[in-house]
Amino acid sequence: MTRKFCVVCGREDGEFIGPLCVDCYIKTKDLVKMPRKIQGKYCKICGAEWANGKWIRSRDKTLSPIESIIYREIGKNVEVDPNVEEINYQIENIWKDVNGHNFVTINVSGKIKGKEFSISKIVNLDIEKTICSSCIKKKSRYYEAIVQLRFKEGEIDSKKRTIFESFFTDDIIDNLSDVVEGKEGVDYYFINKTIAKRLVSNFTSMVKDVKIVESYQNETIKNGKKFAKLVISVRV
Repeated sequence: MTRKFCVVCGREDGEFIGPLCVDCYIKTKDLVKMPRKIQGKYCKICGAEWANGKWIRSRDKTLSPIESIIYREIGKNVEVDPNVEEINYQIENIWKDVNGHNFVTINVSGKIKGKEFSISKIVNLDIEKTICSSCIKKKSRYYEAIVQLRFKEGEIDSKKRTIFESFFTDDIIDNLSDVVEGKEGVDYYFINKTIAKRLVSNFTSMVKDVKIVESYQNETIKNGKKFAKLVISVRV
């Protein structure tokens, strides 16, 4: 009977992967191949990240935009040895060299045949700070729709206003370009009219005895298409 042994260390017992014992396999193989460079960009005002051709917000509020981009790009581009059973990535450090180039050190831990391993990888970073389209529009007070909150009493009712604003999700708040308070009520300026309509729809589905009136203002024609600001009056 032919005895099996590790071609590197000569070990004859324990788990083997091909001609190597697990320990030597871990030591000699490139278990995890990271991308040479991680590229991305994020908004320096709101923290939104550019991914798959659009601006998004990370769901993990514990991560900075740079950390979120690093983890996302690693998940998309890493190559893992097929014998790795478990794997975890952890950012150790984000740093600059003497020439001002940015890098990240990633700790990679996992298991092969029940044997734990831990290695460090250094990846070049090319992450740009910019301003997203939403923040550009906010700075310029751009809007497509106005939601006018009005009160049957003729003046602002703080209780009813609080109820209305309780329907503001993060997406709705992010879409606001301005809020103007007057004697008769409050005007909410929205960058996207679809978001404004969604807010009003959600509100009216839960709160009764609300009067809604839609109208348009500042109509223009560009390239044969009509454009106008949507105004939604919400009387409570």
